[in-house]
Amino acid sequence: MLTDFDPARPGKTVHDLGPIAGPPEGIAGEILCCINNGEGPSVLLLGGIHGDEYEAQIVLRRLAERLTPADVTGRVIIIPSLNFPASQKGKRLSPFDGQNMNRCFPGKADGTPTERLCAFVTERLFPVVDLLIDVHAGGSDVSVVPMVFGFATQKSVVDDARLNRLMEAWGYRFVQHVDGIDETACGAAKLADLASIEVEGGGGRMKSEELTIMEDGLLRALADFGAIKPQLEPVPFAGVHFSAGSDGQYLAPAPALVEHCIELGDKVESGQLVARLHPIGGVSANALEIKAPVSGFVLRQTEHAFVAKGQLVGNIGSLI
Repeated sequence: MLTDFDPARPGKTVHDLGPIAGPPEGIAGEILCCINNGEGPSVLLLGGIHGDEYEAQIVLRRLAERLTPADVTGRVIIIPSLNFPASQKGKRLSPFDGQNMNRCFPGKADGTPTERLCAFVTERLFPVVDLLIDVHAGGSDVSVVPMVFGFATQKSVVDDARLNRLMEAWGYRFVQHVDGIDETACGAAKLADLASIEVEGGGGRMKSEELTIMEDGLLRALADFGAIKPQLEPVPFAGVHFSAGSDGQYLAPAPALVEHCIELGDKVESGQLVARLHPIGGVSANALEIKAPVSGFVLRQTEHAFVAKGQLVGNIGSLI
C-alpha cells in the first residue's frame, strides 16, 4: 500500500489513497499530503471519517494546499477525507461496504475497503506521529457547537496535562471530557499509546463562520504544539470543561415535528423548556414540551424538522 510514501522525505509530497480502497467504480481517490521541515513534533490530521461531515474536508484541503515547508517546524500529515468513497457519493457510510468507518478501527489490511483504509492509518501513520487530530462535524443530521476532546495514556508522547493545555489553545468555548470507544480513530490511537484530539463543530448547512472557526482553531493548535509557525495570535482560554453522557440526551418519545426553544450553545437549567414536539396528524395541535434533563450547555441539536421515535432531539453537557 502506497509503496512510494516515505513520511521522512523532506519537503511537501502528495500521494493518492485510491489504490488502498481498491478500484471502486466512480470513485476518484483522495490525497495524503505530507509536509516535513525541521525537528519538531509530528501531527496527523484526519477528516471525512464520516463522509457527510464536509466542514473538516474543506478546511483540511485548504490547509494541505496552503501550508508550505517554510510554514512547518516538524511534520504535518493531512488526509482531508479518509472515507472518500462515502464523501464522493454524498453519504455518511461507505457505499461499497456500508460500514461506519468510526467503528472499524484498527482495521484489516486484507478486509473491506473501509477496513483497509483504517488499517493504513493505524499501521503506517500512527507509528510516525506524536498526535492525531481527528476532525468531525455534525453531518447532515445534527448541528454541533465547536468543541474538542482528547485522549492520552501514560506512554503517550503528549501527556494529559499537555493535552489539556493544547485543547485550550484552540480558543474554543467548550472542552469535553468523555470516555473513548476503542473502534474509533481516537480509540485505536489510545490503544497504540498515541495521544489524540477530536474536533467537532458545524453540521447541517455549511456556514462560512463555522469553517473559519474550525480552520483558525487548527492553526492555533498546530502552532501551540510546535508543528507549524504561528499564523494567528493565541486566544486565552475563556471557556468551560464539561462532560456529556446519555443522561444529558433528550430523545423523541414518538414521531413528531421539532421546534427548538433554545439556541445551540445556550446555558440551560434542569427542567427548563428546550424543545416542543408537535403532532404530525390528528385533531389536536397540542405540542409535547421537552424539558432539559440536566443543567449545562446545549451541545447538539437535530437538523431535522421531523424526528422518529427514539431519535436524538438534542443533548446537554454538564460542567465539571
